[in-house]
Amino acid sequence: MLLGVWLPTLTIGLFHYATSSELHWMHDVLRRLYYLPIIAAAFIAGTRGGLAASVVVSLTYLPHAFVHLGHLAHMDPGDTVHKALEVVLYNVIGAVAGVLADRERRRREQLAIALDTQRRLQRELVRAGRLSALGEVVAGVAHEIKNPIHSLKGTAEVIEPLVPRDCAERRLWELHVAELGRLEKIADRFVSFAKPAALTIDELDLREVVQRLCELMEADVKKRGLVLERDVPARAVPLRGDRDQLAQIGINLVLNAVRALEAKDGDRIRVRAQLAPAGERMHRFVVENDGPPIARDEIEHVFDPFHAGETGGTGLGLSISERIAEQHGGYIQAENAGLGVRFTVHLPAVEPQPGRTD
Repeated sequence: MLLGVWLPTLTIGLFHYATSSELHWMHDVLRRLYYLPIIAAAFIAGTRGGLAASVVVSLTYLPHAFVHLGHLAHMDPGDTVHKALEVVLYNVIGAVAGVLADRERRRREQLAIALDTQRRLQRELVRAGRLSALGEVVAGVAHEIKNPIHSLKGTAEVIEPLVPRDCAERRLWELHVAELGRLEKIADRFVSFAKPAALTIDELDLREVVQRLCELMEADVKKRGLVLERDVPARAVPLRGDRDQLAQIGINLVLNAVRALEAKDGDRIRVRAQLAPAGERMHRFVVENDGPPIARDEIEHVFDPFHAGETGGTGLGLSISERIAEQHGGYIQAENAGLGVRFTVHLPAVEPQPGRTD
């Protein structure tokens, strides 16, 4: 505004006041040059800018147009009616140009929002297509893997009585059974990703989910030298959802944190239930940890299937958690915040049941 409006207005004003009254054509030119800073102000600051510039120009020009300033300055020799109309036009042009500039600015903002929405929808459609195709492949692979696993487990059960507990081969047999169990769990995770289980929707309190999660994970977390903290509000956090599936989200997020922190002793994992902030309709289920921050270029990929990052694992836990959250009408957000890394599950709120406030 200083360079494009106020300095040009001052410069034109000084030339106008200093121009001899005999130079009619020069006064006509300078009088109309005032429109340039007015239009510039409208494009820069919209209606307010255009009106502010037109008012300043009017106040600058009026003494020169209608007051004899003697030896201090020359008076504009133009016709009185024309000079009065010029002042009116300054303000009309400022208002009209400002309104048009504001309208154009709003239109550009709307187009930018629409373009961002279109790009996001395109990415989601592409991702959904890939997930669908990937799910079919994973389901087939998991099915083919689980069949021989069942056969091997059955064989191991038959062989168990033949392997004495005090012989050297017993340890190899136990390792064989343990690895079969681990492989079966991995196959089950593939199946969970490919074919999500149907939800059993109930009225529940998010605090109960947090309590159950902490009970399930506390021993495993302490075994690794970590601290599991729980933070819930005094009031109920009511929502409709599948208690087991929501607990599964928490388990996946806590296990992800454990893998990120397993080399560090005394770090914390905090699980929180938060009521929806005023004016919002989403409660929050938060899991945060002292882990190292997620690289900026990885944050947008942490929920992609098989993206294990530096934590190892199959890379399916977060993807499955995201799908469960979406089945509940919510979403998950990952960010470097809180204790270090924070995952926030946003879940639709419902009205609390009568009499259930604590």
